[in-house]
Parts: sequence; structure tokens; C-alpha cells
Amino acid sequence: MNQRNTKQKRIVYEALCALGHPSATELYERVHETHPTLSRGTVFRVLSAFAEEGRAVKLSFRDSDVRYDATLSKHFHARCRRCGAVRDVFSPALLATLGEVETEWFLADGCAVEFSGLCAECAENANS
Repeated sequence: MNQRNTKQKRIVYEALCALGHPSATELYERVHETHPTLSRGTVFRVLSAFAEEGRAVKLSFRDSDVRYDATLSKHFHARCRRCGAVRDVFSPALLATLGEVETEWFLADGCAVEFSGLCAECAENANS
């Protein structure tokens, strides 16, 4: 692996961590502000590779672009139906319950749970 690829990966990973749950386009736009020579294709390829390598989680939400998450510990997500913000939800009790799902024909080793509602800011604005 050459130094340039290592630097590109570091730049993309730092932006991913800073943004939380960005789409590839959002991440590219952030990276492009400070590294205009880093191409859209490179950013998208690096993100895809991170997901394949287990360095990031690829998130597919209903009615939303694919997003990426650098938090690798087991958790869920909440998405605001008004502004689209995505936040992590940590629930050991729910993880324990869902970890026990087993039938005679299927053994689950993971699941995706999406909580929907309004973030605090959108809820406050709705009540104003």
C-alpha cells in the first residue's frame, strides 16, 4: 500500500468520524472543502472498502441515501423523520433480547433496528 492511499484513507476516516452518519456525498463534500484534489470516486471507493473491511458500517434506511457509521460496537439507530438526523441508540437489554432470536430453520447473527420519530430540535420547533 502506498503512502498516498494511506493518507487518503486517513482523511476519509477522520471525516467519517467527525460527521457521525454521513452519506457518501455528504462525506465527499466535507473532504472536498479541505482536500479539493481528493476525487468523489476515491471517497466512495474508500467508504465502500471500509464497510467491506469492517472499519465502518453501511446503513440502509427507508427513504434515505445509504449512510456510513464509524461506531463498530453493537447498537441501533434513531432517525428524525423531519430533518433526517441519525443518532446512535445503545440498549444492552434490547441487544440481549434480539441476540436470542432462533428458530428451527434460522439462527440470526444480527439485525437492523431503526427507531423513527422527531429529534429534540424538530420536536421543539413543531411545538412552537
